Amino acid sequence: MRTIIFREIREYIQSLQFVVLLLFSVVLFSANGIVFARKFQAENAAYSAAAAQFAPNTQYLFLTRQPSPLLFLAEGGDLDRPASYDMKAKGYISASAPRPRDYKLPDIPKLDWSFIVKTVFSLYVVLLGYAAVSGEREQGTLRLVLSNPVGRVRFLIGKYLAILAAAFIPLAVGCVISLGILGVSLPQILTWGLASRVLALLALSAAYLSLFAFLSLLVSSVMRRSSLALLCLLTAWVLFAVLIPDTSGILAEKFAKVQSDYDAAKSIGPMIEKEVWAKIGALQGRIDKGELKTEEAVKAEADKAFEDGQEKVRFFEKGYEDALAARASLARSLARVSPVALFQYAAEDLAGSGVDREEAFREDLRAYSREFDAYVLKKMGKLVGQSNWSFSTWVMLNGKEIEIRSPQAEAYRGGMSDFPRFVERAPRLADGVKGAAGDIAGLLLWNIVLAMLAFAAFLKADVR
Repeated sequence: MRTIIFREIREYIQSLQFVVLLLFSVVLFSANGIVFARKFQAENAAYSAAAAQFAPNTQYLFLTRQPSPLLFLAEGGDLDRPASYDMKAKGYISASAPRPRDYKLPDIPKLDWSFIVKTVFSLYVVLLGYAAVSGEREQGTLRLVLSNPVGRVRFLIGKYLAILAAAFIPLAVGCVISLGILGVSLPQILTWGLASRVLALLALSAAYLSLFAFLSLLVSSVMRRSSLALLCLLTAWVLFAVLIPDTSGILAEKFAKVQSDYDAAKSIGPMIEKEVWAKIGALQGRIDKGELKTEEAVKAEADKAFEDGQEKVRFFEKGYEDALAARASLARSLARVSPVALFQYAAEDLAGSGVDREEAFREDLRAYSREFDAYVLKKMGKLVGQSNWSFSTWVMLNGKEIEIRSPQAEAYRGGMSDFPRFVERAPRLADGVKGAAGDIAGLLLWNIVLAMLAFAAFLKADVR
């Protein structure tokens, strides 16, 4: 079997395909290192400036996400997500920019390691394996090789290992080049923690490319003509890499009915009309009936009506965010039919990026909001809930026009040296592995099934 492996590897690395992939890998991974180094430097500078300008405030806070130096492994849409959030009392957290409406994989992929592996290298494995059996059968060499005391199982294992080795040589070269560029530009990221994540992603890449190797050997064993095997494999690749992920978003929109941003904004108007202005409108009638005789009593009732309205708006916005998250979760679950999606989501978990990182950051924000509320209550003696909506109007009391408006949080004027600081949890590799466990299991299952089918097909194949 060793002879078969070395012979196959030698043929692969002497081919034009290998040379082209090696050059392509050098170019892509070099671009990866340069682009992400510059992007991280820019984001880190912006983050440092925002941190330097942070000032304790009991009215509202702007909290910024710390840029991750690991996005070159698997960006996962992080660069398109809001970098900062607005926090107010009573747990109100609002993104500084609209959340992306991408429910599956990034629509415009970034040139990270996961993208290069899941597209370029998976396609290369297909191009290596489509003629592994059918090509030798067409040339008449398959029967000659198997006439020697090799055995079909050992022959197919040799083919499989040679395909993976031929793919991993340019992959390893590209990874070293990317890390070298990043190490020169960002020497602070070269840590043992990064090394463990790189090794974990390479192991994940091996499992991912392995299933395409088994798939190629399966189709090549079944199809007598290598051209037909290539056509079938390219069709399967497009199905896994494009059609299933795209269809998952369409199906999620169909089954998980969620309002559009425009419709959601329109829904707030009638809600405010019902919850706020109907109650405020009733104040004048109560004043005219003599139920409210003082300005303080009028403003107290107005404050209660405004607070009830603000609470309804906050509840509605949270429900809308939850509905969007549920739809995204459904789309990702549907996309997991494809091994490409399994690899992508597992890579994001290992890199500490993507949807899970955003949710972890929002959990940190929710925990901090409770500390913020406790501090404001201690300093101010009350909490004033707000949203992005505010209201004001006038009523007449004893011939005098009185302005009433939404209560506003007040700024504390005393010392705030004890103001709680927001600390974002650093992603741990152990948490990433735990989060990726299901997707990794899915990739392994694909490998087992395809390996069994490939060996069964080859054992029954006619070698003539």
